[in-house]
Amino acid sequence: MSTRSKIVAYCRKQLGCAYSYTPSGGKEGSSYNCSYLSTCAYKAAGLTIPRWQGHQNGDGSQSDWVYRNGHWTTDPAKLKPGDLVFFGSKRTNTNHVGIVSKAGTVPYIIDSTPSRGVAERKLPLSAGFVGGGWPLKELPATATVVQDFELIKCDMVHTIKTDSVAIRTQPSTKTGAIKGRYQRGQKVVFDRITFNAGYVWGSYIGLTSGQRRYVAIGPMSLCEVSE
Repeated sequence: MSTRSKIVAYCRKQLGCAYSYTPSGGKEGSSYNCSYLSTCAYKAAGLTIPRWQGHQNGDGSQSDWVYRNGHWTTDPAKLKPGDLVFFGSKRTNTNHVGIVSKAGTVPYIIDSTPSRGVAERKLPLSAGFVGGGWPLKELPATATVVQDFELIKCDMVHTIKTDSVAIRTQPSTKTGAIKGRYQRGQKVVFDRITFNAGYVWGSYIGLTSGQRRYVAIGPMSLCEVSE
């Protein structure tokens, strides 16, 4: 089964689930808000995308990733199964996301809404559709899924909020820790952010090593990268 097929298959299994109003976005297998459904669907296919769909974009959200790092289109006929589609007043101010389930001149999507829960329907072009597409670099048809870390440019001063945070050579909680840690209250200047393994990571070039370093900002389910 292809990566795109896995995304759609996951969404189909959730049809009939309730809409979630909780801050966490829902409980997998029973309730979802729109962006939690898309996050879980991509995770089921082995891909990590930002947790939040957009709102006022430019913040490393799902819609921002599609536009900056993927294949954004405003032509519904060019959308493919597994693509994300966004709704709002304009591309930089979105309020809803769905997943394309069937391509066509007017494709079908699966999304989660307060009135319907998780359901499949034709793409509602009159409901503020602003565009969408694939949020990552296209994977080869026969390739094993390997995370391709997308580093999004930023200018961010982050204050460490936990007692001790490791400095790593990779955005992973399981590998790459180097000597030295940041302590609560220290400030770190990041020039990039990325998302992997359920975490938001800040990144910078080490002054001594000249190598890129990564520091976990926090779980994607809890983070709002707005510092």
